[in-house]
Amino acid sequence: MPPVDVTVAAGPQGEMTSADGRRLTGRLDQLVAGRWMLAEVLLYAVAAIAGWCVRFVQDDAFISYRFSRNLARGEGLVFNPGEPVEGYTNFLWTAVHALPERLGWSTPAFSQVVGIGIMVGTVAVSLRLARRLFGDPAMAYLATLALVANVTFIGYGTGGLETMLQTLLVISVAALLLPVGTANAVAADRWGLRRVGAGLLGGLAVLTRMDSAVLVTTLVLVHLVQQWRTTPADDGPARASRLPQAAVSLGQVVVPAALVVVPWLVWKLGFYGEVLPNTFFAKSAANPLVPFLFGLLYLLCFFASYAAFLLIGRFRRMRREFFAIPGMAQVFVVVPVWMLYICVVGADFMEFRFLVPILPVLALLAGYLVDPVRSTGRQVLLVGTLLAFSAAHAVAPTVIPYPVLTFSQIRHWPTESRTDWHAMGRLLAEEFPGGPDVAGQPVVGVAPLGVISYYSDLPTIDMLGLTDAWVARNGDDWDLYYPGHVKMAPVRYLERRDVSLVVGQPLTKEPDPARTSYRLSELVVLWPNTDLKVLPDTARVIEIPLTDDQVWAVLYLQPNAKVDAAIERNGWRVLPVDRTCDPADFGSGLQSKLGKLFVGDSTCP
Repeated sequence: MPPVDVTVAAGPQGEMTSADGRRLTGRLDQLVAGRWMLAEVLLYAVAAIAGWCVRFVQDDAFISYRFSRNLARGEGLVFNPGEPVEGYTNFLWTAVHALPERLGWSTPAFSQVVGIGIMVGTVAVSLRLARRLFGDPAMAYLATLALVANVTFIGYGTGGLETMLQTLLVISVAALLLPVGTANAVAADRWGLRRVGAGLLGGLAVLTRMDSAVLVTTLVLVHLVQQWRTTPADDGPARASRLPQAAVSLGQVVVPAALVVVPWLVWKLGFYGEVLPNTFFAKSAANPLVPFLFGLLYLLCFFASYAAFLLIGRFRRMRREFFAIPGMAQVFVVVPVWMLYICVVGADFMEFRFLVPILPVLALLAGYLVDPVRSTGRQVLLVGTLLAFSAAHAVAPTVIPYPVLTFSQIRHWPTESRTDWHAMGRLLAEEFPGGPDVAGQPVVGVAPLGVISYYSDLPTIDMLGLTDAWVARNGDDWDLYYPGHVKMAPVRYLERRDVSLVVGQPLTKEPDPARTSYRLSELVVLWPNTDLKVLPDTARVIEIPLTDDQVWAVLYLQPNAKVDAAIERNGWRVLPVDRTCDPADFGSGLQSKLGKLFVGDSTCP
């Protein structure tokens, strides 16, 4: 008996066919039996339900929400009233969230509902692009199933940030502009309108995240290059008109994009005084090689965490036929470009968030590779293992925060805990009500900026510099590179900014009635990577009870009348700072070395 051909077959004009029952697509065809519209609706429902089941909002989202709140209050897009600093990277998303703030709705809940809707839209556009490329509804459906099965993609259907909106806009630009010059491309007389649409959506993508320009520009260039190449070599008049046609095509994209982007840039320059966001400076490491290497680690860990190594053999055998699919190589150009960008900027610390914009493209390859069935048992084992690795992303704890924090670690809303950052922010709001407009409010210094500052609604200094121009440019450098955490506000700066309460990296302890002080080596966790030996003599530590078995240690940097009143009213313990370091506070052996690595040695060499 001859061996069974398990590769995907090509039909007329390079289209995929589903005639081979030894493929998952063949079984999909049999199962669906032509009811693709029903199957599509079911896929959207599954995506929405899965997104809701793993919904969350992360700390950084609340930074945007605070900007949105101040916009709704008439203060403008500022973190602290009267301080115009662009401490966000998602203008369009932040501006949209002024709506729930203005109407008194729950902004985190609003972002989750809107995010899931956007995620379903992304699935729909991805499915349509896959159909055009594969020319086969079963193969397109399988590729989109691979996308929905990716927990990173589903998870960032919520999260509270602009990730999914950026992904929807970018994949929509790809669907409008590609492929070009293939049998599955759109009719020539429709390109003009599609380019205008791509320009508008590309402009909105840049407003959503400025680095969307990398992806949008890549897609536009691929479109123009392919248009240039499709001109017949023996057609003299057509070749002579290539340059004017290319100029017209470029203008059809660039002009609408410019109408969206240029007014925004002019407003930014007038309001903030610069075009680049403050976060660019806060996240720029002194040594560019270190972020690049971190980016490589980030990419390696992403593919390893999804068991991509199980597909290496299939990729080696099938890559030629995959990229021979008309238009597939055109779409895939964004993948290496975006991965290079990830390395250049040093990646991110949130559960592989930076990879979400290219996941719809990677899913095309993933679906193609799992399609062939060598044997039922091996296929079940392969698909089951891949799904298990993906599902682990929803529940895996953060053992070591390198290269990313997992979903379980970055989930900060909804929650009912009395010891988390949400509870800490609400406690401060209860003790110091009225918001930033009330005279005499204590100024708070915070490192995980979002949740605590949003719910406390107090004047806040960002110790990491994302929303503080001085710290972003002059803060102390972290000894250990970590994305978005390369600067730290020094003691003298917080003194100049009249900070009273230093929350830093929130520190909780078990109550100890016998404790009489806090050593500097205990406080470096709260305020790492700066020299605490220069703390003013008046600095104390306040123990704020959260539960019967947990107190919140906050550094009381300099006096404030309202803080003193709260201490007296609540009976909070106030302990002096013992200006010594005890190596035992860092543990022993490897634990001690890792501890010193994370907090630096400025305070305790």
